[in-house]
Amino acid sequence: MYIQLISIHGLIRGNRVEMGRDADTGGQVRYVLELAKTLSEFDEVDQVDLFTRRVKDKTVSEEYSEPIEELGPKCRIVRLPCGGGKYIRKEKLWPHLDDFVDAMISFTRKEGRTPDIVHGHYADAGYVAMEVAGAFGVPLVFTGHSLGRDKKAYLVEEGRSQESIDREFNMDRRIFAEENCLAAAEFVVVSTRHERDKQYAQYNNGGYPTFRVIPPGTSLDRFFPYYDYEISSDNIDPQFKQARMRMANELDRFHFQSDKPLILALCRPDKRKNINALVEAYGEDKELQALANLAVFAGIRKNIAEMSESEQQVLTDILLMMDRYDLYGRMAVPKRHDSERDVPELYRLAASVGGVFVNPAFVEPFGLTYIESSAVGLPFVGTENGGPQDIKENCESGLIVNVSDRGEITDAIKKLLTDRPFWEQCSNNGINRVREHYTWKKHCEQYLDAIKKIGTEERRTVNIKPSAETAYGRRLSALSSMLITDIDNTLLGDDDALKELRAYLTEHNKELGAGVATGHYLDSATKVIEKNGAGPMDLFITSVGTEIYYGSDLVADKGWASHLRAKWNRDRVEEAMKPLEFITLQSDEKTQREFKVSYDLEEDYPVEDALPAIHHALGGMRVAYSLIFSHGTYIDIIPHRASKGKAIRFISNKWNIPLEHIATAGDSGNDTDMLKGRTAGVVVANHSDELDVLKQSSARVYFAKKNYAAGVLEGLRHYRLVDAQEMAS
Repeated sequence: MYIQLISIHGLIRGNRVEMGRDADTGGQVRYVLELAKTLSEFDEVDQVDLFTRRVKDKTVSEEYSEPIEELGPKCRIVRLPCGGGKYIRKEKLWPHLDDFVDAMISFTRKEGRTPDIVHGHYADAGYVAMEVAGAFGVPLVFTGHSLGRDKKAYLVEEGRSQESIDREFNMDRRIFAEENCLAAAEFVVVSTRHERDKQYAQYNNGGYPTFRVIPPGTSLDRFFPYYDYEISSDNIDPQFKQARMRMANELDRFHFQSDKPLILALCRPDKRKNINALVEAYGEDKELQALANLAVFAGIRKNIAEMSESEQQVLTDILLMMDRYDLYGRMAVPKRHDSERDVPELYRLAASVGGVFVNPAFVEPFGLTYIESSAVGLPFVGTENGGPQDIKENCESGLIVNVSDRGEITDAIKKLLTDRPFWEQCSNNGINRVREHYTWKKHCEQYLDAIKKIGTEERRTVNIKPSAETAYGRRLSALSSMLITDIDNTLLGDDDALKELRAYLTEHNKELGAGVATGHYLDSATKVIEKNGAGPMDLFITSVGTEIYYGSDLVADKGWASHLRAKWNRDRVEEAMKPLEFITLQSDEKTQREFKVSYDLEEDYPVEDALPAIHHALGGMRVAYSLIFSHGTYIDIIPHRASKGKAIRFISNKWNIPLEHIATAGDSGNDTDMLKGRTAGVVVANHSDELDVLKQSSARVYFAKKNYAAGVLEGLRHYRLVDAQEMAS
């Protein structure tokens, strides 16, 4: 089994994980790393690749720019470009996801192996996974981690407008991607029943997928039980001993009475984490202050003034409350900690002095920190909303309360601090039951079992997913060479020759693909091919190279569209052309495309006057364009990045078919662009005079002696793109 996992945003590396560095580098990073590594340890799994974005930015470690990072014998991180090298927040990655799809397909093609499962984590990776899984005709698995509808509802409650929410967070696109993933996924992994029954119930497609409640595990080699430092430290890994000293020293800076119990909070500086409620509960209760110290680790910071506005507000409120309640010497708000080594030791340090872990977030979709604290023997107090309900039921290692009620938070903390037998019971339960319910091995056993059941259970569907037999990605990945030909007067023109060419293509179907590159729009091109019995085709390059479609389902190449969208503005083109009275916008709406504006030149108007005037009009509009003039009357304005030849080069790179193995065939000047370069160019004998210039060029072009499809076939045999002995015959 070859499993592809995708988690695009944040910073992901195998060691020294920077958890809490920012809003994008949270629990999901740890989740996907542990999932990938543990899955690779199972005998039935041959390879696990975790795909993420490659970051080349001086503000982060160079490790994030490494294309491949080995995590184990059968597991690696694969980093692909997405949105340039600069490290940007996840909401800004959406316009670049189709580029990531292309890069992932290209990587998979070069590996020479089709995945068995493609699993997207979060909405952005879910979109990518859906595209890649569709291309190769394999099952899609989705894990949301957090959901757009929840966040949108929260932001609306905060007073944000719908427009500002979508503008800042790309929220509509995120929710749309989540809806589509629910419709297309073979199953959706959720961590809790609450997530399945409450959060996904808000979605229109929430009733379609199969849900698998598979709680994540915890790293028991890091989150092991607390110990008496004075007695047992000789048996502890030095990295944890160093972390204990480092964290103890960090807390000592706040003049703690170190032998008192410790109330520990560990979270990002996010309003939804409701950390103010804990500080207020502690600050307003003198008895609680006498019982224990409070330590709030609210993310990692250097300078609050350089953080986001929302994070600044949370941290400023905490520090102001610390001053208002005069909690100096009793409360600590450290600036930094290392998630890899310090966090486990923080839990153990708090447990060793009989402390409590508190997570007062309003809603906790799962509650990984509850499991981590329980695993070391530190009882918790947290919200009754969400995943902690399951953790409380499975582990009985803490108390869940209404976190909107300060009194309930205070009473629960006091209960654990003052009732030592109850504290011991919760502590022992956590240590033992986390190992029973929340290990990564158990998670992966359930996960693999769910994969094996794919296809054995009925489920509703709103999408017809491509099968392995029809998936265009599988087909293109198997090809070693390709013919891409113009239609009119090249592929068509001689019915008998076309039949001979089609027979040849069918004979070599397993290694030689076929496609067309044409000025026709898609509907027109497919109808012409069908009417003349020239199909089937593996791909269509249409509308003068501005659109690419694959397979019998005519799946649009969104990566090509994303590539063309840069520096293109169709509205500006039309605006620039309006004053020119000698051209008329073509009336057929089908000829007008997102990346093609088509005009007719007024009859008898001098071309030598018309074209310079058009270029002059477009020159001041800041649009990178190309102008194609054909048949003495047609004017097409397309993106500078578009053309038949450029589309072919894009396909070559994406599907790892060398340009030398792609035969291009044409008959007129409109085909020049795709005939030049390193492709195996074929000019049929019935070509127009404007192609004769290629005879003197350095281009790799063969001028056939036969017309139409017979000339195309002659060219294929000349280049010997398939077995040489068969060609010789």
